[in-house]
Amino acid sequence: MSLRRRVMAALVSLVALFTLIQGGIAVLSLHEQEDELVDELVLAETHRLALRLAESGPAAISNSLLPESYEAWWVGKGGSVPRPLPAEMKDLTDGPHLDSSPGAEYHIMVMPVAEGRLYVRYNAVRNEDKVRAFAVQVFALALVFIGLAAWIARYVAAVLIAPLEKVAQLLDHWAPASEPGEAPPADEEQRVLKAFQRVQARWELGLARENERLTDIHHEIRTPLTALRTDLEMLQSQGLRDGDHASSQASRGVTPSQRLQRALIAIDAITGALESMRALRTGQASPAEPVLLADCIDDAWASLGDLPEKRALTLSNEVGKKVVAVVDRQALMAILRNLFRNAAEHAAPAKLRVSYAETQLIVADDGPGIPEEERAFVFDRYYRGRRADAPAAQDANHSASDFERGLGLAIARQVAEANGWHLSVTAAVPRGTQFSISFKEAQAI
Repeated sequence: MSLRRRVMAALVSLVALFTLIQGGIAVLSLHEQEDELVDELVLAETHRLALRLAESGPAAISNSLLPESYEAWWVGKGGSVPRPLPAEMKDLTDGPHLDSSPGAEYHIMVMPVAEGRLYVRYNAVRNEDKVRAFAVQVFALALVFIGLAAWIARYVAAVLIAPLEKVAQLLDHWAPASEPGEAPPADEEQRVLKAFQRVQARWELGLARENERLTDIHHEIRTPLTALRTDLEMLQSQGLRDGDHASSQASRGVTPSQRLQRALIAIDAITGALESMRALRTGQASPAEPVLLADCIDDAWASLGDLPEKRALTLSNEVGKKVVAVVDRQALMAILRNLFRNAAEHAAPAKLRVSYAETQLIVADDGPGIPEEERAFVFDRYYRGRRADAPAAQDANHSASDFERGLGLAIARQVAEANGWHLSVTAAVPRGTQFSISFKEAQAI
């Protein structure tokens, strides 16, 4: 049975139950009132006959003088008047009685009168017929109401099921049946459930394909990066023999060896970023390992390339060289790169200080800082609130960064939460912005 029909059946059943109960109560009430009324009429007639007996004696009892459907007997020492008392009434005690027999409904009243007993009997069959006729009328009226309820229930059920049918149509359109000629179920509920199952299967298939694409991207990028790393390591070990080029690099304060080392760190940063994004996508953090925090900070800074120098941002790494924490190195690198890039994009020119104390890594700059009313939103995805020290225009050779799109700090917070860390922002003293990364107590050494 379809859901629409079940709704119709439920509505009609409720109306039928209510109507029949109300009709039954009305018929029972009428029947009780009819019995009470007949008993009162029989009692009144008995009192009237008792007065006639007291005035005229037993000769006053004559059934021909009684109203229709009434019979009366007086039983004294001389016998029964006007005819013998029926055997079924001889053992009746004083008071009202009810005797039902096929084709008759007798209401009997027994009363002691004139040294005898007066019996008055009334056949209420016509009253019972009227009650039965009333019951038939009530039943017919109930059928009319039930039929009307069934007609209205069709419209009500259609209105109630219409949103569900629309949902089923949308789901069928988005995730059609796998078999081209497959007929949809007649039951709306089953149709929606099957449509949701198809949507879920399609969604799970999309996730599986997305994971495969991420794996493919990771593989395709990692392979050339590995080759590039090998070549750069070979160049670093052999040294560059181009004196003019080396002299040009040295004149800018960057030796060829430093340039190669920075390129190697950048390659590791790309690979680490892919690993971090993959861990975020699967919802499973990578295993933690002992990490030298100072080296991790230096590598994250070097992975930014020339950006800090162009934006006049300097780094002061105040973390001890031997300070170790048990963390996911790639995840920490991802957070630090985003924090450093955020400082370069928005706080420079400024000085960046990184310190560590009591399982908490602190990254603070001495830039103008973030307005208090904006701090609560800096970790929101796509939040584009600009700080007072943000550059007015982008570099000519660069497109909008993740921070211009409001993604960098959101990614940093997401990576921190995935590893069970807490990333927060406060105002630095005397000026600037301070980000704090709180590790788990068991992770710090």
